[in-house]
Amino acid sequence: MVENKPTVDRIAFPNAIETDNYIITPRYQINGEVRVIANKRYWFDGMRHISSIDLLLAWDRMSDEELLRRMLVKIDDRSYHVQMTKPPFQRGNIHQNLIMAHAIPATDRVQDKLKSIRRGQLISFSGYIVDIENRIGNEWISPVRDHWPMQRSSQWVWIEDINLIDPEQ
Repeated sequence: MVENKPTVDRIAFPNAIETDNYIITPRYQINGEVRVIANKRYWFDGMRHISSIDLLLAWDRMSDEELLRRMLVKIDDRSYHVQMTKPPFQRGNIHQNLIMAHAIPATDRVQDKLKSIRRGQLISFSGYIVDIENRIGNEWISPVRDHWPMQRSSQWVWIEDINLIDPEQ
């Protein structure tokens, strides 16, 4: 089990990251250790050029490996649905220990690692919760309240580094 939720710290003076088509503005720094509950790769989604992989990440009781056997998770259209037999707490509270990350790789190396991640693996990661704007003014905002992503929300996460954790260590 992963004991602690990822740390999230507000960035006082964010510097935007500009690509050919997008302006990515870091709002919060995020890092931690989590269990991958589900992942989905996008081939035809409109945002696949910036984020082709979604990760549903868990900590605390939701990261218990035993729960994976009792959990049915579906990621569809950039959102998730969880069904579980005998949840570890009330059904409405399941989402307190989950974060849906639309992963934006900072480098090709990070992109390759993201492609290799599988359900159930423990990972450590660091990066930024970001807002995105395209050159014609469309925006994708990561909803955060009180320095933590809102429950059941999806976050756009610029991933600077990501590594598998060997549970035997």
